[in-house]
Amino acid sequence: MKPLHPILVHFQIALLPVSVAADAVGLFGHIVSLSHTAMWMLLSAAAASVGTVAAGFYDMYRAPLSEETHVRVHRHMRVGLVLAMAIIGLATWRGLIHLHGGIVPIYYLDIAVLGVALAAFQGWLGGELVYGDGVFVRAGNVVSAQAAESEGHGHQH
Repeated sequence: MKPLHPILVHFQIALLPVSVAADAVGLFGHIVSLSHTAMWMLLSAAAASVGTVAAGFYDMYRAPLSEETHVRVHRHMRVGLVLAMAIIGLATWRGLIHLHGGIVPIYYLDIAVLGVALAAFQGWLGGELVYGDGVFVRAGNVVSAQAAESEGHGHQH
């Protein structure tokens, strides 16, 4: 079975920063509909966080990991739990803002941007696990461009 976590994680990768951007444009451009859109995107990111964390645990326990890689996976897991809590916290805060008028204060955006930075760091950690450690990557499926050229499978320009 293919890993589930990489499929689900892309919802937060997309929804969190676009929500923050929509809130910023909504605030500075006085576009109320963007503020509503931002709230719904963030609530969706929070809901997806629950599934993403669960899938991450499931995938972690079935992946064949070396001890060294397992240590890095645990770091990714801890940061992921903090990120999920941050997204859920931001979504709760954003929902309360919506209930009390819908206009985000600038300090909300400041903290939300920190959430986006944390998500970017978490993405980097996840990328290191896949591209650096080869987590859930089968060596037989990886062919370098140089190997393809030497076998005559490369494209001639």
